[in-house]
Amino acid sequence: MANGKAHERINLIFLAIGIVVSAALIHKDSTFEGIFVIVGFIIGTFLIGPDLDLRSRPYRRWKWLRFIWIPYQTFKHRSIWTHGYIIGDVIRYAYLSVWCLLLLVILSLVLRSTFGELLNTTTSYVIVHKTIFLSIFFGNVLSSAAHTLTDKTTSTFKKYF
Repeated sequence: MANGKAHERINLIFLAIGIVVSAALIHKDSTFEGIFVIVGFIIGTFLIGPDLDLRSRPYRRWKWLRFIWIPYQTFKHRSIWTHGYIIGDVIRYAYLSVWCLLLLVILSLVLRSTFGELLNTTTSYVIVHKTIFLSIFFGNVLSSAAHTLTDKTTSTFKKYF
């Protein structure tokens, strides 16, 4: 299994290859989305990656907010729930969404607004900008896939060599 620095370096190599391929294939109409796929890939590599189930580099980067990932760390490391293709990302984003909902509850109390109003405003914003959010999520999925592929490849290599 690769260490944190190796994962980041390998993911950045995948990102560089992806940028070159994208530049060759991308249409001018989808450049905007392509940028957010790159943003999602970077976020996935450095902040919201599969290794949040450990006290890893991405976990430590959350600084004083890292406590939110402690319950997530009850998942077994490298399980389908953390390292599974797509499912791991869906679970991480669903988990993070629960914390965002809690933040909306707190904001509704502080701002003396109703939770429903804040939720509707937030939901409307996400729907209006769904292409951006989906592009970021897709980039994150690609980053996680590169991470998991690296884990599987290095484990297989070490097993046989």
